[in-house]
Amino acid sequence: MASDTDFEEAPEGGIDTGTVLGVVAGVGLIILAVYRGGDMQVFMNLNAILIVLGGMVSTAFIAFSSKKILSMVPVVINAFRPDVSKPVDYIDQIMSLAGKYRTGGMKVLENAEAKVENRFLKNGIAMIVDGYSGREIYQVLDSEISSLNERHNAGTKILRFMGVQAPVFGMAGTLIGLIQMLMHIDNPSTIGPALATALITTFYGLILANLIVTPITAKLAIRTESEVVLIKTIRTGVMGIFERANPAKIQKNMNALLAPHERRD
Repeated sequence: MASDTDFEEAPEGGIDTGTVLGVVAGVGLIILAVYRGGDMQVFMNLNAILIVLGGMVSTAFIAFSSKKILSMVPVVINAFRPDVSKPVDYIDQIMSLAGKYRTGGMKVLENAEAKVENRFLKNGIAMIVDGYSGREIYQVLDSEISSLNERHNAGTKILRFMGVQAPVFGMAGTLIGLIQMLMHIDNPSTIGPALATALITTFYGLILANLIVTPITAKLAIRTESEVVLIKTIRTGVMGIFERANPAKIQKNMNALLAPHERRD
């Protein structure tokens, strides 16, 4: 289980088969359609790739700092990995910690803290041990949620920007091809092939934006929402531990934040 729920630091192992199958199926079906339509060679154009991919990446570096863009690489990779942390995974652990604190006191909770792996839960338990007030604990964990949202929104903003730029540069490549075609319009035999080549860049831009960038952006946004729910659930549990509430009551409060199928019975 990950020690950090933040997908920017997700574990290395595991593959989300749904994401991989989606990409493979999408690309595969398009290639199959192109193959059945005739000449696949027409759709292989290095100049079009350079215009679309180069333009999209270049404008991203102009609009955002290089550090933020490079930090997106592991984030995009993590989009192909499954969610490994769910709120229900921590409910039993929090209830156990609550029971130990009620019966054994601070010393028992302090000893149990060393076995906690999740960063947010560990931080909450540490604050209880260190004598923070309930208000202070709540504010720190609330700041964690705001910070996570800001980091993830900054990342998805870059991807959304790139998703917009890909079709734009696809159209730019088409215009370049049309200009080059018009320069040789006196030769009618070249118009058809030249026009087909000109439209390839628009095709590349649309595929890159709508099959890769936009779906990944949507997936990361959904994962952010899931992680926020996870931290809120942990926060509820930590506050219950602090208040020495009955573990059953803590469980009900945490379950109230989750969808019915995610709750611990």
